[in-house]
Order: sequence, then structure tokens, then C-alpha cells
Amino acid sequence: MKNFRNNFAAWTGIAILGTSLGATSLFAAQTSAAGGNRHGRHGGFLKALSLTDAQQAQAKSIFQTAHQSAQPIREQLQQTRQALRAAVQANNTAEIQQLAAAQGSEMGQLTAIRGAAMAKVYQILTPDQQQKLAALQQARHAAHQRPAASQN
Repeated sequence: MKNFRNNFAAWTGIAILGTSLGATSLFAAQTSAAGGNRHGRHGGFLKALSLTDAQQAQAKSIFQTAHQSAQPIREQLQQTRQALRAAVQANNTAEIQQLAAAQGSEMGQLTAIRGAAMAKVYQILTPDQQQKLAALQQARHAAHQRPAASQN
């Protein structure tokens, strides 16, 4: 029974680590050293919304502030992931649990920062731009759902 718990904890840690690498890519992994992301400095959605110059400047400032706020958390998350990998290799189940919880908290903080930035940007959009954004988000969500549905 003890061996089962150790194996279960180790596999749980590996699963959490693997899942978190994908989940965090929404904010941390897509961010380059220059402060942009994989879609350009502020993402492809800003171009699709036809923002005014003033809106673009405001959005840029909001995202730069969020990026700076998230930097220490991303650094801590990287350290936590390294420690988690070491705990998995050492089969230290207690530390795996503690580090997995810490990693979840750090990922939650990054999600909150990103969400707050997006909420601020949303407030500077016109009602038409807000509708366009909603349509873009629905299309993106639908595109992500198709591959999962075809696997069944």
C-alpha cells in the first residue's frame, strides 16, 4: 500500500507538472524577453479590434504593467518547477504535494494578473469592439474544442 501511495504521488506530481506547462503558456511561456507575446506585442486580437491610437497606447501600458507585475511570480514559478522536478526524482511525496500546491498558487496569481489586465483593456473598448472581442473569443474557444471532440 505504501508503494502505491508513493507511485500515485509521483505520477500525480508528473501529471501536475505536465499540465501546468501547458496551462501557463497562456501568459508566461508566450511572453518574450521584449515584453511581447507570440502574437506580437499585444496579441493579434488588438489588430482585429481596430483600436484607435489612444486605445493602443492605453492597452500597451496596461500589458506592460501586467508583465512587470508578473515577472517575479514567473521567476518563482520557474524555481518551484525545478524543485518539483527534483522532488519527483527523489520520490519525496511530501515535498511533491507542497510544491504542487505552491505551483498552483503561483499559476493562479499569474492568471489573476492577466485577467485584471484584460478587464482593464475591456473597459477602454467601445461596445462594437467589445462585441468583436466576444466573437473572437468564441471562435477561439470553438477552435480549441474541435480537436478534443474528434479524439472521442
